[in-house]
Amino acid sequence: MFCSTYFTGYALKQMKKYLIFDFDGVLADTFDFSHRKILESGHKGTSVEQWKAHHDGNVFETPNVKWTSESWNHFRELYFQDVCLCIPFFSKTELEKLSQDYTLFIISSNREHSIEKYLCHHELEYFAEVLGWEFHKSKVEKFKYIFEKYNFRKDECYFITDTLWDILEGNIVWVETIAVDFWFHERARLQKWNPYRIISSTKELDMILKS
Repeated sequence: MFCSTYFTGYALKQMKKYLIFDFDGVLADTFDFSHRKILESGHKGTSVEQWKAHHDGNVFETPNVKWTSESWNHFRELYFQDVCLCIPFFSKTELEKLSQDYTLFIISSNREHSIEKYLCHHELEYFAEVLGWEFHKSKVEKFKYIFEKYNFRKDECYFITDTLWDILEGNIVWVETIAVDFWFHERARLQKWNPYRIISSTKELDMILKS
């Protein structure tokens, strides 16, 4: 009985059916691009490190960049105008393959329309749902919504993200987080909140899923 229960539980833990992605810095290479737009929107003194620190916490509740209403609207306008120029980290082939084995979602602090425009432009429309800041400013609430709407367990999914705060929000709802050190936050920074794994390429994600 012990062995049967143990191996059944182990097998269930390993069965991942859903992948939840962050957008900026995970699906799209937007760090340098967004930093340039910050400078252009009126925050010329914002260093690379300050822009990284902006994502250590909730970008709405504890912003490191002190937005004004004017600069925030200007930044969003500049970002939306050119975001499609940013290169995807995951290729169309990679996402298409993932979508055949997993149900894919995006939760982000970005605007939903910006993300959907980007996905359409690069022909990467493989996601069941995209939830941005319009839905809620907390990713915790977005997790809860997805779990309830699609009726799956937390141990059936991975959350793929790239910032310290996102790892914390994943931890709050007991989701295993795979952190990428492509751009927004480096490995040493990501390790502070103990993600399940840290990867440096999309191929490493494929290896984790296959294992």
